[in-house]
Amino acid sequence: MSDYEMLERRLNRERNARKQAEELIEQKSRQLYSANEMLASLNEGLEERIKQATSDLLDSNALLTKRLAELRALNSVANALGSELRISNLLDRILSVSKEVMGADSGAIFILDEDGKSLDFHVVSGERSEALKPLKVKLGQGIAGHVAKTGKTVRVEDAYTDQRFDSSFDQLSGYQTKSLIACPISVRGAVIGVLEVINKHDESSFDINDEGLFAALASSTGVAIENAKLFERTVAMAEDLREALEQERRLSIEKEKMGAYIPKSVVDEISRNREKKLALGGKTVWATVMFSDLKGFTKMSEKMPPKRLVDILNIYMTAMTDIIEDEHGVIDKFLGDGIMATFTAINDHEEGSVRAVQTGLRMQRKLTELVRGWQASYPEARNMQMRIGMNTGEMVAGNIGSSTRMEFTVIGDNVNVAARIESICEPGQILVSETTMIECQNKFQAIRKEPIQVKNRSQPVQTYEIKAE
Repeated sequence: MSDYEMLERRLNRERNARKQAEELIEQKSRQLYSANEMLASLNEGLEERIKQATSDLLDSNALLTKRLAELRALNSVANALGSELRISNLLDRILSVSKEVMGADSGAIFILDEDGKSLDFHVVSGERSEALKPLKVKLGQGIAGHVAKTGKTVRVEDAYTDQRFDSSFDQLSGYQTKSLIACPISVRGAVIGVLEVINKHDESSFDINDEGLFAALASSTGVAIENAKLFERTVAMAEDLREALEQERRLSIEKEKMGAYIPKSVVDEISRNREKKLALGGKTVWATVMFSDLKGFTKMSEKMPPKRLVDILNIYMTAMTDIIEDEHGVIDKFLGDGIMATFTAINDHEEGSVRAVQTGLRMQRKLTELVRGWQASYPEARNMQMRIGMNTGEMVAGNIGSSTRMEFTVIGDNVNVAARIESICEPGQILVSETTMIECQNKFQAIRKEPIQVKNRSQPVQTYEIKAE
């Protein structure tokens, strides 16, 4: 084979190899192009899916955020309403929270009257709301009346196109209602009122989600109102019970004191008529009356400042009162520096006269003790002495005075005798009548004194001086 043929064959092989290489490159290019197209398409789909997923995630987050806000609002409502137990304050808070949660401009709470025929604007907010407060809404009147009558929630997107809407309230208040939600306030299935919010801040209408949230608020409102009413009833019952117990305590004290010298029938009659106007008059009782006074007190009072005089008198009266009440006596009245007290039998074995005399002896000893203690602080009283006189017999116990001012006391001839006996006593002496002495049955040492004349008595009264033990 010639060199030329060999060269030609070599060139052909190179051309074939180049052609195969070009075909391979073209094939690879087409494959690469197809791959690029697939990648671009895949990228485009992926971007769309990422975009959609991002949008869905944002919507989900927004919905979740809204739901969380609603749950927080409901929790806030529950806490707020649960902490307020006074009806007036509670209703104010309910409306305030409702407006805040619902983003409303205005609102109202209607409460059903006791007759169940109309609603009161118990709480209302918004411009010129004061004009609405005195008004009543009949059942079936307007949206609120319709809700109260049917017990069903109503959501209105355009109030003036709803036939149930009563525009007269807008005309009166000067406020324009656009959209609203009204929910019944129910307690154990019975409608007691209506909760209403009006116009959203952003000018949009309330939607179905708002309706669900507001219904939950209204449900919480019913529970809160019921709790508040129960609390107020409990407080009122507690106060009534406290007053009843205090009244019973006062009556018990009065009965215990009056029972010492008034027959049980009289005490019971006074107790039964305590809350009524008591009648004047009385009944006859057997008792011992004691009078006491201080020698020279009037003269001493002329030389002492009023405050020192009152201090001495209060110390003296307190000490004597304690003794008299300790002996089951009843102080009838204070007579300046004097005391009038009454004693009756408290059982079948001890007469009132015995306790009266014992009281007189204890009073004299107590005064001696007081005067001894006053030597330094109240030297003006160092010579103070007491006279005590008493008498026993029948007397009238009852309401004495006028129809507008009366006092329960004892009166009668035997009371006058006791006062007369006390008036003739010597300082430091206890002088009693013969009737008192007989009842004491020689239980005390006594000296027979000269009889005394008493006004309106023909016979003189025999007296006895009780000697200190």
